[in-house]
Amino acid sequence: MKSPMMVQLADLDPARELHAPGRPDDAALTAILDSPRSAVRIRRSPRPAVLAGAAAAAVVAVAGVATVWWPGATSAFASWTAVPTTLTAAETAERAASCDTHARTIVTGDDGPRVDQIAISPVLAEQRGEYTYVLLVGAGATGECLVTSQASGATDVVAGESVPAQLPAAPGPRELTTLKSGTASWSAGDTGDGALTSAFGRVGSDVESVALVLTSGERVEATVEDGWWAVWAPGEASLRSTAELTFTDGARAETDVVAR
Repeated sequence: MKSPMMVQLADLDPARELHAPGRPDDAALTAILDSPRSAVRIRRSPRPAVLAGAAAAAVVAVAGVATVWWPGATSAFASWTAVPTTLTAAETAERAASCDTHARTIVTGDDGPRVDQIAISPVLAEQRGEYTYVLLVGAGATGECLVTSQASGATDVVAGESVPAQLPAAPGPRELTTLKSGTASWSAGDTGDGALTSAFGRVGSDVESVALVLTSGERVEATVEDGWWAVWAPGEASLRSTAELTFTDGARAETDVVAR
């Protein structure tokens, strides 16, 4: 016997009068099959969608990580270079315009769980071939964003991630600290050309440049700007765990690149 609630729910079913699909006496199905049909042309955008603004706010993981990875994104990184191209402040702002500018975390309040947003803004950007990597930082959060520039001048987000993070104190004048080093979580699961490794952190005021070495043996220069450093390279776990620092007085030193 059905409960009164189930009977009421059944009365709300708009298809309650239809017979089981496929029966010869199903008049509704027969009418649909006998109706004229024509092909509908679907227009597809030639460019991948850009996740920004309100749309980006919808990408929230339970762990508080906002992650984006476009299936149609180019995975070869064939244009990547070991030495980055220096960008002006205007170019950095332009490339970063499509990046998500908030990290999100789930907190428990008096009314239950809620999503809090932490504002982040770009602190450096570096271009390697067709790709520009943007590092964003806020009070208790960091973000990474990889974009490409179109011929029209617009930028498309290829991948990005923003996470709550405890920022370390400023390092000593001749020191380097690492906030992250390893295969980018927004490319986790990909191997070969699809994966990429990134590392970033802070440097002291006497550090002029930072250089790392790929597992292949190739030397790669990081970008250093306003007390921050960052580098990325194609491939999974493609960076070795040490870096060479060059100071403003010309001296050099080697240090570990290990996130703490």
